[in-house]
Amino acid sequence: MVAPPPPPPVIEIRAAKVFVGDRLKIDGQLVEAPWRWIGHSSGPPSQLWLPLDLLIGRFGFHQSSQSNGQQLQWYGNKASLNSLRQITLEDEVALNVADWLSASGMKMRRQKNILSVELLKPRLNGLRQGNGSMSKRLVLDLSGPALIQRIGNNLLLNLQATARQRGQMQALGLMAKQQRNGLMLIGQAEALSSLTLNKPWRIVLDGIGNRPEATNLRSSLLDPSIQALIRRGLVFDTKVVTVGVKPLQITRVGTDLSKQGLILRPLTQIGHQQGLRFLNQLAHPAGALIAINGGFFNRARQLPLGALRIDGKWFSGPILNRGAVGWGPTGHLSFGRLQLQQELQGPGGKRWGVTTLNSGYVQQGLSRYTRAWGPFYRALSGEENAMMVSKGRVVQSFGQRELKRGVPLKRDGDLIVARGGAPLPATPGETVSLRTKASDPLGELPQVLGGGPLLLQNGQVVLAGRKEGFSSSFLSLAAPRSVVGQGGGKVWLLTLKGTRGSDPTLLETGLALKQLGLREGLNLDGGSSTSLLVANQLVVTGRGTPPRVQNGLGLVLR
Repeated sequence: MVAPPPPPPVIEIRAAKVFVGDRLKIDGQLVEAPWRWIGHSSGPPSQLWLPLDLLIGRFGFHQSSQSNGQQLQWYGNKASLNSLRQITLEDEVALNVADWLSASGMKMRRQKNILSVELLKPRLNGLRQGNGSMSKRLVLDLSGPALIQRIGNNLLLNLQATARQRGQMQALGLMAKQQRNGLMLIGQAEALSSLTLNKPWRIVLDGIGNRPEATNLRSSLLDPSIQALIRRGLVFDTKVVTVGVKPLQITRVGTDLSKQGLILRPLTQIGHQQGLRFLNQLAHPAGALIAINGGFFNRARQLPLGALRIDGKWFSGPILNRGAVGWGPTGHLSFGRLQLQQELQGPGGKRWGVTTLNSGYVQQGLSRYTRAWGPFYRALSGEENAMMVSKGRVVQSFGQRELKRGVPLKRDGDLIVARGGAPLPATPGETVSLRTKASDPLGELPQVLGGGPLLLQNGQVVLAGRKEGFSSSFLSLAAPRSVVGQGGGKVWLLTLKGTRGSDPTLLETGLALKQLGLREGLNLDGGSSTSLLVANQLVVTGRGTPPRVQNGLGLVLR
């Protein structure tokens, strides 16, 4: 009698585990950044979530604008950002890049709260420089993929170059040093943009010949233009203030604008509001000697999320009654919480509320866009209709398909966008009127910048972040901070970081400002966006990588 076959093996189903941490070791370089690993205890992750800014600043991912929106690219992998699922890690937009990194041959492993990632260093097979209009382009042919890390003001290419190849770079104006962890291009973190390609493996560097910059506070202090301001009373220093038991390192610039011949200017891209830039790319066109990063923005869509008013024109309106600062020709700063009350009166006298102006903050109802937004408006949500208002009359209407492609914005017109099923108030040919009023007098001043939460008023801590629409997790978060303040007859631009790895909370930031004698203070976008530029040199960064930001504040000589 033949024995029956054995039963099939029991299939073991193991649930994937979630591991999180706050440090990365990238080819030996330790970086503070949140990460999330989903997978089993052994083997590679099924999902690896990393902040978008980290991928751009420390891996070499390239983000660009395409006709269908923002695109992310890295060594042959391309995807529309709209098609990629996004989550929030602390205050960062994060993407799942497990498959992208695995395809490059990257080794990934966890050890407690530290995630280590490593690529074998490829050889530099050759260099090719462009001609004519492409003369500022340098193509590096590689034997495999390499990481591109922006560390301070330097650009680290994790590859091996010969002495002859380094000499070729030197002839092009690049100071190249071969180190154990790769090829360091001194002072080129913000001067050069990069793109990675495969088949064959290549790194494309654009901006060859731009002046390299030094990286430290001391060299900024020695700059003749800064020395001249210091002789006239400018304060530029770094000091440690202890809040409770937590020591905080504060780098600050303080100035009496009128006595030192300086004006404070909002910094942004003129012509269109979508896009991010390194801080020096915003400061240099405006002639700003000193600059700090500004208000909040959507990192994935690269759109503003708060008040930005320049010379009396709203480039982006305030949202959620958040903190803001405004000023006029005297340079005296006014601090408060700000809303923009917009009302549209349609046919028959019916009134409609308009929630936002030139904003990446998307919600149901009516929103308004002007030419300050840019030459075109493209839909920011799935269900939108719009009408163009010019000289008090509706001149055109647009459906979802037209808005998805993009519609031109008139210099003398207002585009009213209806989202989430909201009806349009009028049809072409009908008469309408628009009224706009700021909730606080500071909103009527010619220059306004939004941030939040408001930290200090009249020398007292006034932190009330929930009233400004901030989440409880954001309010309790410890992170590097950027602040604009006023006190002792001076306007202050400040950054705050922990000296022992523990950064300040918002409350600790307010208490530190009070210790310094400030009367008013407004929190700006912090975390990885934190950056302070002096004499075109980046002296502070939040996470050690030069960030790209949407706007900033700059001190400009009259």
